[in-house]
Amino acid sequence: MNKKLQIGVMGPDSKEYPKSGEKQKRITETAKLLGKLIAQNNATLFTGGCGGVMLYASKGAKSEGGITVGSPGRTRGASNKYVDIEIITDIDAGSFIFAGLLSCDAIIFIPGGAGTLAELCFAYRNKKRCIIMMGYDRFYDRLIGNYLDRGRSTKLLGAKIPEDAIKLALKEANQ
Repeated sequence: MNKKLQIGVMGPDSKEYPKSGEKQKRITETAKLLGKLIAQNNATLFTGGCGGVMLYASKGAKSEGGITVGSPGRTRGASNKYVDIEIITDIDAGSFIFAGLLSCDAIIFIPGGAGTLAELCFAYRNKKRCIIMMGYDRFYDRLIGNYLDRGRSTKLLGAKIPEDAIKLALKEANQ
């Protein structure tokens, strides 16, 4: 059976963006390009479905005719306007961890706050292929090439540009 790959893009909501306008623009452009590249590679995009990275990745995927899935929490219709399929859960904050993350074949992380870090830890614990975008946060950069525990289940990978992140995600998802 040939399955359609499902790639997640995780990162901060716009209210958690850095204060610097230049950094905000970089996050937005990266998210949008990741979405476009996922769609161009005939994969389905998974996000939390709300704003910030989730909005721009979804917008990028839709601009290329891609399929987008979001999990915004308990309220139907709470996803951004670029989400095709909305998965509703009984939790508001962190609902994506349970509803979407386990469905992903690989996940690309744009460094963010505690929510993004929780998603990274949960993905790692469930042996998901994790790719961290480099150069956004020193803490996250130090995780690249390493493991999060002694079990050493999944090495955290890194990519400097969205094109390399997608190549890695596709390669890792097909293993």
